[in-house]
Amino acid sequence: MIKIEKYNEYYEKYLTDLADHMDKPQEQSEPIHVGEKIKHMRETQGLSLGELAQKTGFEVEMLENVEQEKVIPPLGTMIRLSRALNTVMSSLFSDREEQKNYSVLRVSDQKSAPLPTGRASYHSYIPLAADLKDRHMDPFIVKLNPEKAKDVVPSVHDGEELIYVIDGEVKITVEDKVEILSLGDALYLKSTTPHVVITNTDKPALILAIMYSE
Repeated sequence: MIKIEKYNEYYEKYLTDLADHMDKPQEQSEPIHVGEKIKHMRETQGLSLGELAQKTGFEVEMLENVEQEKVIPPLGTMIRLSRALNTVMSSLFSDREEQKNYSVLRVSDQKSAPLPTGRASYHSYIPLAADLKDRHMDPFIVKLNPEKAKDVVPSVHDGEELIYVIDGEVKITVEDKVEILSLGDALYLKSTTPHVVITNTDKPALILAIMYSE
């Protein structure tokens, strides 16, 4: 058994390295260009931005910003976009077409979603099972940044999700109810209920988010 003091030391280093890694996705040799993939899928299916807006309920301007990677879409938005494009969300994060019955993501291979150049975002995330096709759960490590947290709008999408706090303090608003979660706390919700997930302090927070859709 590892002594609790040494365990805490390892965990603190893990959190520091993870947070630093998610702050610098632009330095990766092969960044994930989600916006380009969404645009490619839309054009391949012969959809205009207006038609995609009608299918998702999003504004055309917002979709343009997503495709140009000026903003990072929240996970709920990604789910609605992938459904409208008749694909699974994992396809937006992987170029691999091979069919596998399991997915392994090693630390050395982790990639964050692209951050918008010159803009602060309230979150960034790492997909944990992007290579596994035809699945029902989407697991992510999400970093909630304090920047622009006040601008976050409620998310609504099909399915259910589990949120587990890895570090920091998280504020989750479900309809009109506010829940404050700390390290080790978890919240499970029906994603069709309007909800907002942000850090509750002026420091970033890390969560494990697992989303399920039928």
